[in-house]
Amino acid sequence: MKWLVIAFGIMIAAALPAVAAGNNPTLTVVGEGTASVPADIAIISASVQSGDENMTEASAAVQEKMTQVIDALKAAGVKDDEIMPGQSSGVTSFQSTSRVCKRVNNSTICDNGTTSLSSLERSIVIRLKSTDETRINHVLDAARSAGAEAEVAGYGLSDSSKAATQARAKAVANAKENAAAMAAAEGMRLGKVVDISDYGYPMALNDLSGGSAPLGTVDVKSFVLVTYEIEM
Repeated sequence: MKWLVIAFGIMIAAALPAVAAGNNPTLTVVGEGTASVPADIAIISASVQSGDENMTEASAAVQEKMTQVIDALKAAGVKDDEIMPGQSSGVTSFQSTSRVCKRVNNSTICDNGTTSLSSLERSIVIRLKSTDETRINHVLDAARSAGAEAEVAGYGLSDSSKAATQARAKAVANAKENAAAMAAAEGMRLGKVVDISDYGYPMALNDLSGGSAPLGTVDVKSFVLVTYEIEM
């Protein structure tokens, strides 16, 4: 879980000496907050392949296929600004070796054979401004009917600022709760806040990789680093 690694890194940094505003000792803690909100963008990937051994011809073939896919997507109502600029390409190679033996005039003769296959792939990403299942399926069907492999890669937000504010407020509250518990355990109490900062930009994406966000929603996570004065 990526956020645990981030939080652990913050805690290590927090262990370094801090400059206090006064003579009181300080305590630096990590706060984490999550805001789960409905997504308004479906992220769709579409890819085409060519197995032509001539890479020049394969490149031309996948470009032609991709043009057909993009035309089909636009015919299905996908807007130009929903198709991300640029296309990613990759080459997949596979090689197998076989050994065939036979008896000829009381002798064993073996032939070694090698088979090599290469596939050139080109893909695009569509940030569809809708999470309506019927709309998504219509776009997927259009891409597939044009010869592409297409799937929903995740969900996102067109504007995550409001959710990020909610997540940050929860992170600050979480930091205060953690700090108060730690101070109380040592018979002390929290004083004023000496310093507070975000740790990175709030993350907002549901990539379908088994996260906690339900399908069609996005978890916006925020991490803060807060330093308190400790009163004896």
